[in-house]
Amino acid sequence: MKKTLLIAFAALMIPGVAFAKGGNPGHGDGSRSHSKSAPKVLYVLKGTLSGYSAYDSSTSTNGSITIVVSRANYHGKALKGQTLTFPTDSKTKISLENGVTTITDGDKGIVKIRAPKKIAAADLASTLQTYSAKQVVDQGTSG
Repeated sequence: MKKTLLIAFAALMIPGVAFAKGGNPGHGDGSRSHSKSAPKVLYVLKGTLSGYSAYDSSTSTNGSITIVVSRANYHGKALKGQTLTFPTDSKTKISLENGVTTITDGDKGIVKIRAPKKIAAADLASTLQTYSAKQVVDQGTSG
């Protein structure tokens, strides 16, 4: 009787082990497909804004914003001192701070761009300018 009970118990445990090894998405067990694209990071550029034109929804025409970079986060530090122009599209968030009502040439501000992490330093400025700005923050005049 004990032998039969032991065999029955062992038989019940085997399917339990098989189910326990089933994939659980998101737990690094290989059961989830992973993207092969390069990881993206946020480039945060701070400086002087100019040449702002808004996205035109009636013609679906992109606008643009120009920034003279005075500071940047780790990913964009090679861009310090450069003048860059980025497209603005329907997804670009425009934030006006400190009582500002419109983006005026000479205002201090921030431009954020989401782009691939590993862009060669020699190509960083030209490659980054092909990506639309994710957010533009106008902080007003410096004085």
